[in-house]
Order: sequence, then C-alpha cells, then structure tokens
Amino acid sequence: MGRVFFLLVTAMISALFLAAPLRPVRGMTPAAREVPPVFRGEAGVDVKPPGEPGRVVIVSIDYLQIRDLEEGLPANLAGLASGGAVALMNVNTGGGAVPENTHATIGAGARTLARGSAALGLGAAEKAPGGTAADEYRRRTGREPPSGSLVYLDIARLMAINGKLHYNAVPGALGTKLREAGYGTAALGNSDGPGGPARQIVSMVMDRRGIVTAGSVGGETLRVDGDFAGGFRTNYEAILEAFKGLPPDIRLVAIDLGDLARLQSARDYMEMENWRAMRSGAIRRADDFAGRLAQLMDFSRDLLLVVCPTPGDDGIKKDRMAPVILYGAGVDRGLLSSPGTRRPGIIMNVDIAPTVTDFLGISPGGFFAGRPVRVTPPGTGPAELALMYRALEINHEARPFLLKGYLFLQLILLSVALVFIFFKKKGGKFLKPFLIAVMAVPLACLALPVFPAGGTLALGAELIIIAAGLTGLIIYLHRKRGIDPFLSVCLATSAAVAADLAAGSPLQSASILGYDPIVGARFYGLGNEYMGVLIGATLVGTATAVQLAHNRRKMFLAGAGAAYLITLYLVASPQAGSNAGGAIAAVPAFLTALLLMWGVRFSRATVLSVAAATVLAVTLLVLYDLSRPAWQQSHIGRAADLVLSGGLDELAGILSRKVEMNIKLIKHTVWSRVLLVSLGVLVILFYRPVGAVEGIRNRCPYLFKGLAGVVTGSIVAFLFNDSGVVAAATAMVFGVPPLICMVLENMET
Repeated sequence: MGRVFFLLVTAMISALFLAAPLRPVRGMTPAAREVPPVFRGEAGVDVKPPGEPGRVVIVSIDYLQIRDLEEGLPANLAGLASGGAVALMNVNTGGGAVPENTHATIGAGARTLARGSAALGLGAAEKAPGGTAADEYRRRTGREPPSGSLVYLDIARLMAINGKLHYNAVPGALGTKLREAGYGTAALGNSDGPGGPARQIVSMVMDRRGIVTAGSVGGETLRVDGDFAGGFRTNYEAILEAFKGLPPDIRLVAIDLGDLARLQSARDYMEMENWRAMRSGAIRRADDFAGRLAQLMDFSRDLLLVVCPTPGDDGIKKDRMAPVILYGAGVDRGLLSSPGTRRPGIIMNVDIAPTVTDFLGISPGGFFAGRPVRVTPPGTGPAELALMYRALEINHEARPFLLKGYLFLQLILLSVALVFIFFKKKGGKFLKPFLIAVMAVPLACLALPVFPAGGTLALGAELIIIAAGLTGLIIYLHRKRGIDPFLSVCLATSAAVAADLAAGSPLQSASILGYDPIVGARFYGLGNEYMGVLIGATLVGTATAVQLAHNRRKMFLAGAGAAYLITLYLVASPQAGSNAGGAIAAVPAFLTALLLMWGVRFSRATVLSVAAATVLAVTLLVLYDLSRPAWQQSHIGRAADLVLSGGLDELAGILSRKVEMNIKLIKHTVWSRVLLVSLGVLVILFYRPVGAVEGIRNRCPYLFKGLAGVVTGSIVAFLFNDSGVVAAATAMVFGVPPLICMVLENMET
C-alpha cells in the first residue's frame, strides 16, 4: 500500500515540475525563451478607441517574409511594431494560401475560396470586354453599380462556390456589415504584373454584392520603372493622393502595396542576388509609404493594420504564417491574441474582420468565424516574433516524421506480439520494455519542450533519450521497489497532462503530440491526441491502483471516482481542456469502468443511463459556456451559438465537417492503421490463446474493467469527434500493451 502512495506523490511532484515555468521555444536568446502569459478569456485588452472611432486602414504587403523580421524591418515599420501590438497570423483559407483566397478570407471573416478571380476587381468605369466594368457587372448580376465605385465581377461565382462549403462563408461579409451601418469602404493599389491584373485587394473590403464604395485600383496606381521587374511598380504618391481625397464616410480602407507580389511572380526568372536586392528596395519604399501614411492618420481615433495576407516564399523555404502589426487608438504595446486562439502572439486571418467591426462599434452578427483580437502585454519586437515562429516551424516540420516513426513502432510491436502469441513463443521479457516504452512516449513528448533542440534530428534524439530514460526509471521502480510498471507510467502520464492543463497547457501547446498553430485545427486547451492519452492513462492507472489496493479497495474506488470527476472537469472546462468531444468520450468511459468496478451488471437500462449522463454533462457544459460573455466563450459555446442562430442547417454543417475529417484521417493517416490493428489485436486475444483473456479477467478483474473503460472511450471518441480516430488510437496506447504483456506473461507461467 505504501508503494502506491509513494508512486502517487512522485507522479504529482513530477507533474508540477513539468508544468513549472519553462523554455519551450528552441533556439531563442534567454530573454526570448520565456513562455508568453496564457490567455484565459479575461486576459488582454480590447482594441477600442477612447472616444468616437475614426477610420481603419489595412495595408497589405503580400509575401513579406519572416526572414525580414529576423533581419530587421526599416525604421517606420519597426516603429509601428515596437509602439503597437504584433502577432503571427494563421493564413488558412478554404483552399490554398494564394492571394485570391487569403484576401477574400480576410474580407469574409471565414475561410473562403476565390482562386482564379484576381483580375476581376475593377473600377466601374474601367474598360472590360463589351464595354466598361459597370456594363459587365450589370450583365452578370442585373444590378447597376454606383458611380465611382469598384466592382468585383466574379462575385456570383464566389457566392456559388462558397455556398457549397459545409460552413458559413460569405464573401464580402466585412464590407456588408459596414454598408449596413451606413459606412463606406475603399480599396487602393494593386498587384498587377506581367501576368495580368491582380486586384484581389477589392475582395478584402467589398460587400456581398461585390461593390466597394470608392477607390483606385487601376493603372493610375502604377508608375513606369524600367529597372524594376516587369517594368512598372507601385506609385506611392498616387495612392497617398487618392487616400487624402477619400470622403469622411469611408471608414475602412485597404491598400495594396503590390511590389513584393510583382517580384514574387518574377522570382523564377531572375538571379537570386538581383531579386533580393530589388526586394530590399521595395521594402524600403513600402516603409517610407507607411511613415507618410501614418502622418495622415489621427491615431487618437484611427487604427492601422499592416498585414501580410499571403506568406513569403524565397524559393528555398516558404513561410507558413505571416506577420501582423496593429497600431493606433486603443492599442497598447503587446502581443495580439484572440479568444479563438488564446495564444499571445498568434491570431487567425478570420479575426481581422471582427476586429474591424468591433473597433467601429458594429455588431458582427453571425457572419464571422473569427473573434476580435485583444492586446496582451508585455510587448515584444519583430525579431522575437520571428524566433517564436521558428520554434513553431521546428515542431511543424518534425511532427510528421517523429509521430510516424512512433506509430510504425507500435505497428511493428503489435505484429511481433501477435506472432509470439500465435506460435506460442516465449518473449514476454523481451517485448515488455518496448511495450512500456510505447506507453511512455506521450509523457516524453509532453516533457520534450523543456529541452532545447535545433531541428528534427535533435528533437528525435531527445525524444528517444527521454522515452528510454522514463522506461528505465519505470523498470527500476518495478525491480527495486516493486511498483507495477503500468501503474507508474499511467499515473505519471495522467498527473502530468492534468497538471499541464491546470497550468494553461504550456507543455502541450509546444509538444509534437499537441496541436499545431500552423495547421490551425486547435490553438488551446486539450487536443485530441492528449485527450485520448489522458482518458486512457487515467483509466488504466486508477484501475491498476484499485487492483493492487486489496484491503482498502473501497477507499481506492472512491479515489478513482474522484480522479474521474477531476479529469472530466479538466477535459471539459472552457478554462482548461475545452474539449466537448473529450467530455462525450470521457463520461461513458469513466462511468463504464467505475460501474463495473463497483460490481454493477450492465443491462439495457444501464447503457441508457450512461448515455443520458453523457448528454446531461455535455448540455450543462454548453449552457455554462453560453452564459459567459461572447468574447470569453470557447469554441464549444460558439458552435452552440451558431446552431441556435443557424438551426438545423448549421448543425448539419458541423456534423458533416466532423464526418469528413474522420473519413479523411481514416484514409490518409497512420493513426487509423494503429487503431484498427489495436482493435484487431483485442479481438484476436479473446480467442487466442484459448482462455488467456478469461484467465486475466479472473486474476486481475479491476484492471480488466479499466481496460473495458478504455475500449468504450475509444469507440465513443471515434464516433463523436472530428479527428476522433486520433483520440481513439492514443487511448488504446494504454489499453492494448498491458493486455499483451499479461497474455505473454501468462504463456510463460
């Protein structure tokens, strides 16, 4: 009994150590390694002007690179960054990260498709086939555009293709909200090049009719330059004059400084040294423009966003996120975040539209997928932001290689174990350390951010060393102190993940088994990988403890129930795990194991009671999250709010996305192979060797019931989660290896 308590104390101390302040961002200077403060809803400051809001100006510098931040921005851009708030921006769209999609996504406030429409943003009076752009717009839409406006001729196609998406994406939603509020929008500049017109800036501020109130996006915003790629470049003086002439009711202006985009299209035809020299000159001119533009703005009322909608690409390495600078009224020095990311220094491109409407005091309605950004002190410079990106990039690049290696190791071990079992070979002592190592890898991945690393190979070496060290420690505790190895690895893993969640997930957010801000499926809380780990490790750890408790079994059963309640809270709470799908899996998994361990016989009524308890728990969670202010709500409350406002169509869209994600993962990821093989192994073990599983059930009934809870949780996670196959597979990591070990040991006795 003392050994069990010793292990529990050791696990908690280890978890608290792991959740302590750490240095997860690799390759940084000591000052830049500190983890930014965790966003907890109330953290951060709204971007609000002190009085009546003025104008919002968005300066688009497509293809600005992270390397430009590392090497140092010119004086004006650097001053805006140091005096305002900065962030890295996730640039996901409804398709690829190409300019048409990235600009339209910002204007929609939702991930949008617009590829192939860059040339179709024109001034109403500009020439078009068959007359003017106004004539063509009237032929396509049946509407007469206002005089002096800009038109997006492809608006009908954009509305049609985005209407087929399984979520609400309305091109021009931002411009529509301003028009409904009585405000106008304007677009200035273009990215035209030798390949033809590139007027995607229009899609950033148009309304859903494809109309922009005013602006200048034609050849008048270009100047001839025989020394520049393509022979012409941005006419900054013309854009500034057009900006000065905008009427006061224009409250949103988008400006395209297209020189970097023109150079991007010409890169493959130029010598790299010459291309880089031209690019440096273009950035200096853009910096000069930013300084002159700032002088025309009233920063007691106005807001300036410098944004790179499409990530940079120098032909050697393409950036996967883009920088954003926010400066002006209501903006303190700091890092940008949003309730959608809860990661200081990271926002999404869909957060820009609601930020604009929030600043101008316009209700966003149900248009936008993003949330208004907030400023979280302390501030940081562009160079430190670049270092943050490099750390994320290392994880992003290492993740597929290391996880595939781990998953293939599982497949090999499961296959070898089946061979041993089928042919009745004695190999338990040989395989057991490897099976323990498989169970120790999630804990090793959680600890990995504590250690510095410089790339995939370094991360891989560290992961192997940490996992081997944990395995050795577990085996040592078993041999020297008699502590069950499954008890050690499961309780230590469960305690560490729980402590990390309670601390705001600093380890999980930097782990290769955690979530990836570059991919952008999740930014905070409990990811599906560690959701499965937490459920599986908690069940097997507590069941093993109950099995070993002997004379104090009732007390340990009560302790297991308390552990399940605490874990469920950490999984589901919007302040911690914020994983509704995890709650749906955890409730039946924990109830199944606990009821079985208490001796309850399962019947149809018992199953229905467990299902009812699951529905009740999720309903209470949703109601609680909906009761909080909108800017504090997690994605759980947001999804529920969308269903309440959008009805069955919105619910059908959510369910459709989840099904599509699971089908995609089943077809294309190794996780599905691991899950299927794990389930296959379980089925086989019930029949071969004959009586082996029945013997384990009789010899270790409580552990066996804990494993039943793991299987239940895996199946429910798979059925009711997007990427549920991942959660199911990680839960089975703690279900199948112990059973294999016990079967092999039983064969050797």
